[in-house]
Amino acid sequence: MTLREKIAKFMTSPFTIMTVVSISFVLSVFTSNIGTFFGFVVILFTLWAIKWDWSYFGIQRNPFVKTFLKSLFYTLLIIIVNDVFFQPVIELFFGETDLTALEGIKGNFVSYLVFILIMWVVAAFGEEFLYRGYMTKRLAIIFGNTQKAWAVAIIISSVVFGYAHMYQGVSGIITTGFVALIFGAVFYKNQQNLWVGILTHGIYDVFGITMIFLDKERIITNWVQENIFFFI
Repeated sequence: MTLREKIAKFMTSPFTIMTVVSISFVLSVFTSNIGTFFGFVVILFTLWAIKWDWSYFGIQRNPFVKTFLKSLFYTLLIIIVNDVFFQPVIELFFGETDLTALEGIKGNFVSYLVFILIMWVVAAFGEEFLYRGYMTKRLAIIFGNTQKAWAVAIIISSVVFGYAHMYQGVSGIITTGFVALIFGAVFYKNQQNLWVGILTHGIYDVFGITMIFLDKERIITNWVQENIFFFI
C-alpha cells in the first residue's frame, strides 16, 4: 500500500470523518465560519488522497437541463417555505437576521458582482461539497445508509451549517439551519447528483444577494409579518 493509499484509508475512516465533523462544529460555535474553512481544507486533502474521485462526494455527470430544472423547482420551494413562512415567524421571536456583513453590496454593482462570484465558489459549490457531499453522505453511510441514518446525518450537518452562520445572529442560525435541512433532503433525493444542490444553493443565494443589493431584503418578511402574522 502506497503512502497516498494509507492517507486515503485514514481520511475516509469513520473515526476521521466524525472527528472532522466534531471539530468543524466546535470551531463554528466559537469562531463562526472558521469551521467551514477547516472543512474545506480537509475535503480537498481527502479528494487528493482518493485520487480525485469526485463520485465519493456525489458528483457525477448528469443531464444539465434536468438538473437545472430541478434546481429551479427546489429554489422556489425554499423561497416559499423559508422566506414566506418560516423566517418571518422566527424573526418575530428572535429578532431580525443580522445581515450587516453584507451592507457593502447595497447599491454597489461591482461589489455585488464580485460577491456573487465568490458566493458561487465558496457557498454554492464549497458548502454543498462540504456539508452535503462530505458530512451528510459520509455520516449517513457510517450510520447504516438507511432512511433513518440519512435523517440523522442531515440533522447533524444542518446544525453545524447553522452555527457556521453565527454572524447572522440567532435568527440567522435557525433559518440557515432550516434551509440546510431542505438542502439535505434535496441531496437525499439526488444522492448521485450533488450538482442539483449546488445549483439550488447558488440560485437561492443569488436571489437573496440581489434583494440585498436592491435594499429589498426584508420586503417578503415585512409584508408577511404585517399582513399575515400581525396578530402575534
